[in-house]
Amino acid sequence: MKAAKPTSIQRPVQILHPSPPRVIMAETKERLRMISYLVPSIPVELFELLLEYLEGVTGRQGYLIYESRWTGPPQQRVDPFTSNEVDIGLMSSTDYLRLVSNQNKHISLCEAGAVFNHTKNTERPVYFADVIIHARNKLKYKDMHDLRGHSLGFAGSKSISSCLAVLDYLKKQGFDVSFFGSTFECGSHIGLINSVLANRVDVASVDSNALFNFLKTNPSHKDDLQVITSFGPLPTYPIVLNSRMPDALKTQITQGLLDMAKDSNWRKRLEEFNINGFVPIDSSLYVIETDLASNIGKLKMNATYY
Repeated sequence: MKAAKPTSIQRPVQILHPSPPRVIMAETKERLRMISYLVPSIPVELFELLLEYLEGVTGRQGYLIYESRWTGPPQQRVDPFTSNEVDIGLMSSTDYLRLVSNQNKHISLCEAGAVFNHTKNTERPVYFADVIIHARNKLKYKDMHDLRGHSLGFAGSKSISSCLAVLDYLKKQGFDVSFFGSTFECGSHIGLINSVLANRVDVASVDSNALFNFLKTNPSHKDDLQVITSFGPLPTYPIVLNSRMPDALKTQITQGLLDMAKDSNWRKRLEEFNINGFVPIDSSLYVIETDLASNIGKLKMNATYY
């Protein structure tokens, strides 16, 4: 008798599908949107530092935009405060005063102003315009009067430190722009410094902070430039807030900046950009510029472009 064949039992094949990876959602936080119009004269790293600090103060996630084409919101466009695209803006005092003059209801001044280190400053929220020449000419040009008939560079006709401060000096001395043999618009303070170094112009009045930061990143040029005088004081760059922000957040930002240099670590990092800290300010600080413009009157800078 033949043995029975074993019965084959077919079992369904079980296909194991790996579990999808667990997605850990990042915590959603409100944003803090900053724009700077002061780059490249002032390094973008400064604004990254301020935003990093304010993230910790406010608990918000910071985002930074910078514009190097203008020193403030251009007149021909809707400004980012009106369009509600930014919360904090850093710009020239000239552009801030224009927004105020236009009665822009979407801006408010942050009542904390940076104190910049300068031999002429005494813990005030101001900076200065340093008048520079090439060091090889320091025996020839000892003061401004020695530069009569020579070439001047300036950043732009609205620049308070490179143009308005020079015009104010000329007006007070009883001169006009014909004091200089020629004037050249160089576009930025970095452009001014390079123009002096390259001997394209004999003299330029530059933002003292732009000069500090340029020499910090280009130490080989430290002995190539000579400061013969300084104009000022000039009002610190305004920090402008979006007026739609809650009052509590505005206070948090303002007080946070005022307290920043109290922490030795943050103070040390600010000092890398020539800042000693922040002090209380209000809109009356910018009377310095309106008085300057009033004194100049109709005196203008004639421009040849580089």
